[in-house]
Amino acid sequence: MGANENIKVVKELQQAVRERDERRYSELLAEDAVLRVAGVPRALGGVIEGRDQILANFRQQGAPTGQSELRDVFADDNHVCAMMKVSGPFAGNQYFRGSGNPFTTYECIVYGVKGGRVREQTTYMNFLDVYVQAGLVPLNSLTANP
Repeated sequence: MGANENIKVVKELQQAVRERDERRYSELLAEDAVLRVAGVPRALGGVIEGRDQILANFRQQGAPTGQSELRDVFADDNHVCAMMKVSGPFAGNQYFRGSGNPFTTYECIVYGVKGGRVREQTTYMNFLDVYVQAGLVPLNSLTANP
């Protein structure tokens, strides 16, 4: 498949996530797909292997509470890079408590696509920025005290 077809697959995958369409989400994932979140340990959900495990995590996560806006996308015959603006209240997840405070940040998601299915997805996001905005990490704790 070419770059334009791969972009279409990724946009459909993102739409399935937004609409909580598990059937369509499943159809767009390869059986041996791998999801990674850069800098997050496997024990905290940073690596999820296999479509069944990815779908179990999808069910556990619940609906997103904020906004996710595709700002730019580019691709080749094997990869798609989506730059996203993410914002909303920090509701927390199974690993981190929520604060309800708003945040806005950007993430880059790199997808490996083959045969019309996503084989891998790696998300790069500045989580520290989110935690500071959400009030979970005090900003003054990140600088040296004079």
